[in-house]
Amino acid sequence: MNTMNEYLQILRNKEHLSQVDVANGFQQRGYHVTNQMIYNWESGRIRISGEMLLVLCDILKISDIRAAFDRNEIPSILSDLDDTGIQMVKDYADLLRASGMYQKHSADVIPLRSQIRSIRIMKLFHLPVSAGNGQYLDSDSYDEIEVGNEVPDNADFGVTISGDSMEPQFVDGQTVWVHAQSSIEPGEIGIFFHNGEGFIKKLGSDGEHTLLLSLNHKKYAPRIIQKDDEFLVFGKVVG
Repeated sequence: MNTMNEYLQILRNKEHLSQVDVANGFQQRGYHVTNQMIYNWESGRIRISGEMLLVLCDILKISDIRAAFDRNEIPSILSDLDDTGIQMVKDYADLLRASGMYQKHSADVIPLRSQIRSIRIMKLFHLPVSAGNGQYLDSDSYDEIEVGNEVPDNADFGVTISGDSMEPQFVDGQTVWVHAQSSIEPGEIGIFFHNGEGFIKKLGSDGEHTLLLSLNHKKYAPRIIQKDDEFLVFGKVVG
């Protein structure tokens, strides 16, 4: 089964559109989306939001989203028809609309576009933080990417998780978003620097030492912060 990002590229290529063409389609509809953003969606670097997916389907002329993506293998009314059959269904739908007998009653709704905030630029660090036994967090190596509603308002940067120590809440390869701050409260999940390595952990204490705790505690013992260790808090995980 194809992943979501693979579907995005397949469907774009089917319409013979470049990433620039798709970005222009977003901009014509009032969305500030660049071809770099399209690349990030198709490469899986970041996830496309639900709203952006609906706009993308409009650009790619996708009328049946379930049939186009078919990720859960649940058939839609068009999924077992060939292109000719699909066109016949569309032609019949046009006849029903033209008759005026089957129109939906209009309802007052707030336009979706008015509810979104402006797309903003965020740093996404190249090297991962560990949800395991340690990774070095390179603070100078990152991409600046455009994000929207999928990222919390108070996030300042993103990092990628490596390992399984924070399962089931956080999984290997997942991007998490972080609010930059130099301290967090016990029980909160943060991004930490400990003796040259970066970690995503829950902050804890045994009464004598500060502890970095894994959610997958059956597999990973607490990481104990000793008095002379180099220890910093980079921020609190917010999404």
